[in-house]
Amino acid sequence: MKLLLHTCCAPCSVYCIDSLRKEGIEPTVYWFNPNIHPYLEYKARRDTLKQYTKDINLNSIFDEAYGLKEFCKEVINDLDNRCKNYCYPVRLEKTAKYAKENGYDTFSTTLLVSPYQKHEVIIKIAEKVAIKYDLKFLYRDFRVGFKEGQTKARELGLYMQKYCGCIFSEQTANYDHKSFADKVQLQNKITERKIRLSWDVPNLELKPYKNGSEIHFIYDLKKEVYKEYVEKNYGEWNEENQQKLFARFMKENSKNIELIYLKDELVGFYNGKNKDNNTFEIGNICVKPEYQNKGIGTAVLKEILFEHKEQNIKLQVFKINEKAIKLYEKMGFKKEDETETHYIMIKK
Repeated sequence: MKLLLHTCCAPCSVYCIDSLRKEGIEPTVYWFNPNIHPYLEYKARRDTLKQYTKDINLNSIFDEAYGLKEFCKEVINDLDNRCKNYCYPVRLEKTAKYAKENGYDTFSTTLLVSPYQKHEVIIKIAEKVAIKYDLKFLYRDFRVGFKEGQTKARELGLYMQKYCGCIFSEQTANYDHKSFADKVQLQNKITERKIRLSWDVPNLELKPYKNGSEIHFIYDLKKEVYKEYVEKNYGEWNEENQQKLFARFMKENSKNIELIYLKDELVGFYNGKNKDNNTFEIGNICVKPEYQNKGIGTAVLKEILFEHKEQNIKLQVFKINEKAIKLYEKMGFKKEDETETHYIMIKK
């Protein structure tokens, strides 16, 4: 494989290059970014990348086209869609064209590392360009290493830009800074969570419950939990009392419920809440029977442990559920206390 790696800046290239080298792939860096303005910003990013590639002994090619006039002409009529209509296509097209004309058989881009970019749009454009030039597009979801790469870049003292690239993104980052920062932080968190969940179960996702029609789904799943609990310990059970118990559950937990989706199909839910600053308590992790034993509950539990890694995690499990007890013990939980029907388990 002879790979030409379009590169938008040094900090974004750090993880991409490191991870490719671990795969035994030695890329050639290709700089072509006529969307970066003003010129002093363009120069700072370009010069930093030149020095970084020299420091790590990596081949690099720099197309010095600044391109402010052309950029303005191309985006002015549809500023909201400037990324997908111009910024992505012009760079990926030029990269593929250079690759084809200079003996490369594969291309990729460091744009794939950023949770701020339109990931799926980049992939579609790159795949289309690859067909046009009869090349391979090397796809990697580099976003998993975004924070790692940024941390290393800071440690190396690389110039760290404060916005995506063009003058309009500079306005968004600085003039509309707070709302933009909040939006990016939330989107970044959602993206990272989806990636972590997909490591174990592809296309798995957690979404907050918003008092919608899903209440019937939650009730049906919770009903099975109640049924097992009551029949084992109290004998006969009736629908009226079950509905009262569920209403109490929703009143206490509706704000703490997250829905579990697999390929956009609702397959379960979980609820948990902070007991205090030091302890997070898991109430339920419920998965539809036909989707059990597929790693879904385990993946959700791993995500809970990750998101609350600074806290103790507490849960209750039926004494009769030996399979669940063994799983929790395998993941570091220990029995701390017990009731007549449950073990209280905790992971510190």
